[in-house]
Amino acid sequence: MIIEKITSTTSQKGYAARVVPIELIYEINKDFQKLNDNQLLDPDIRDNVANVYMCDFANIPFSVKSVIVTASPCYITKVYFNWEGKRIPLIMPPTYMDYMDKPNEIKKDLQEILADNNYHIEIAWLPGKMIAAKSRLSQYGKNNITYIPGMGSFALLTTYYSDLPCNESNWDDITMMERCKTCNACIKNCPTGAISHDRFLVKAERCLTYHNEFSDAKEFPTWINPSAHNSIVGCMHCQTCCPVNSKYLDNIVELDEFNADETEWIAQGIPISELPSETIEKLERIKVINFYDKLTRNIKALLKNFLKF
Repeated sequence: MIIEKITSTTSQKGYAARVVPIELIYEINKDFQKLNDNQLLDPDIRDNVANVYMCDFANIPFSVKSVIVTASPCYITKVYFNWEGKRIPLIMPPTYMDYMDKPNEIKKDLQEILADNNYHIEIAWLPGKMIAAKSRLSQYGKNNITYIPGMGSFALLTTYYSDLPCNESNWDDITMMERCKTCNACIKNCPTGAISHDRFLVKAERCLTYHNEFSDAKEFPTWINPSAHNSIVGCMHCQTCCPVNSKYLDNIVELDEFNADETEWIAQGIPISELPSETIEKLERIKVINFYDKLTRNIKALLKNFLKF
């Protein structure tokens, strides 16, 4: 009854949810270990994601019996930078604007449902893509991104621990969208050859998102064509060409604008502590403050692309 209320209420609010027994989540760690044993994970990526596969809820203040996974729609974000007399629009992919605030917003909605029956909920840092796919909330594309009905890949996946009992099991093998079987758009559109024909996993060491979000290198590798850069952080090449996403590409939110001085400061790598408070507030609003150490490198690459035209 409560599980049905969770799925119906979240649907009314514009997002989707599934509830799975905690016992099934332990299988995720086994899947991760299998990938690692087969040497399918880049060492840097393995170290970055290892913690989310551990399913460690020792500090959760209740007896965990289930995991709730949600998918909420999100949008491309456009931000303007003024540089050498030009007003240049730069984008960030979906999820980057929502990943900090949306989980707490959804948590409040779920807690209202659970509290009536004295159940509880806490945000869990678990591999949402795999849980969503195995619980039939989503399906994978060839680009290792999950797709939600009615949202495409423009969806934020969030996971929660709960003491809500769950005896149901919609757990299944991960599947790829039927559309992908006759489509190679993302493979052809990936400028670095990161997407394979034969597996869900991308070649992380060739993925632009790895290099502009996770890598601490001061410069991008020379083998990356400068024209490949397209987002402040992350990458949109495999999502904008995807036919499943065609109806969501106009879902764009325009946010702040950085004047010429602010753009120059960011491009020069001026420390955050030396930036004016208004500039810091803009960086916080567009949720890139945590990526600021990568921002100088990323912004300079994008601005150079625009100045070629």
